[in-house]
Amino acid sequence: MADTKKEKELTVYTDEQLAALEKYIEENYGEIEHFFQEKTSENVRLNFYVIAPSRKRRFYTLITGGMGAWKMNVPEEFRERGLERAEFVINLPPYWNFEENDIEYSWPIHLLDRLSHLPISENAWLGFGHTVDYGGGFSKNTELSSVLVVRSTDGDDPRICKLSDDMSINFYQLVTLYPTELDFKIKHGTGALLDHFPDFRDFISEPDRPCFIDEDFNNIIDTVEMHSSKIGKKGLDIPEITGANHIAAFLMWAVGKKMLSEETEEFFAEELLQLRRGQLDPRKFIVNNLSGELTKDLFNEEGQEFIEEYYDFYGDTDPSYPGDVDNAALDYFGEEKYNCQEFGDEAYLFVPFGEEYCKAMNRYINKSYRKFRKRKSISEQDLTNS
Repeated sequence: MADTKKEKELTVYTDEQLAALEKYIEENYGEIEHFFQEKTSENVRLNFYVIAPSRKRRFYTLITGGMGAWKMNVPEEFRERGLERAEFVINLPPYWNFEENDIEYSWPIHLLDRLSHLPISENAWLGFGHTVDYGGGFSKNTELSSVLVVRSTDGDDPRICKLSDDMSINFYQLVTLYPTELDFKIKHGTGALLDHFPDFRDFISEPDRPCFIDEDFNNIIDTVEMHSSKIGKKGLDIPEITGANHIAAFLMWAVGKKMLSEETEEFFAEELLQLRRGQLDPRKFIVNNLSGELTKDLFNEEGQEFIEEYYDFYGDTDPSYPGDVDNAALDYFGEEKYNCQEFGDEAYLFVPFGEEYCKAMNRYINKSYRKFRKRKSISEQDLTNS
């Protein structure tokens, strides 16, 4: 009798809804190889659908079926967006062994199970950009320890299964993260984190994949790779070195303003002399001598303070150096050319590098630097007066 009562308390899809959900999964993800249910059900009954690798999708896909029967407690301001119901998707390497019960292979099941019940136990919701930290590696063979929820998409369109006029199921993909990646996401946001991932749309949770965020990310201001990678991804007809253009312009401004630290001046004395004389391309110096990274420890105290305020890709400062780089490109090309298809929304990479470019960027930087100095002077006066 107790088991029967428990079954009646479960929130589940109707047979017709479940059939429609499974049909949607097969049409959008691939043929269901097999499925299994959680051993004990509470609140909802979860199925776990296994989609085998195929020519189109060369990895396993594991999808929940049952979570969407429960209506999550979405904040009032989001309730008109149809986000109350969800199923979760995780992609796994083609060698995955679903017959193995060891945690090395079973952690994705535990992850999906826990994630599916979390909104119920917490009377909350999960949606795009939410993260859940598990506090330690999912298993002994991986340091992946948290998960980011993103939209599962077909191109630019989110995957949403419409079961009726008033019941839509959102499919969310799980991106498993290392602690450093989670820290970066908390500081800079979901979009900034995903910019560092090669391709998150069909992200595969490889237990030993490389971490896409440098552990020293708090020290990194900008990298050439972040910009040159766009050239290959978008098939832009420009050399990769152009990814260093705006970084080199800022560095040369700092060299002229004597903003480098004593250690940097001493260590790179010969190269800096060549830079000041115009005998060395600053872009090549950044790539060859700085490993393509502009870091805070290259600068003195004032330089670091200014950078914190101005050279911020992920903050909301206005003006900011990245914004000024785009504005300089708009000034150079004009609005029509700036927005042309050839540039692929990356017009700043097409501005020719040279003395005139550095002068143009200096005008932008100097304007913000004067404001920075003025604010700093007022703050120092207030501190003295107090």
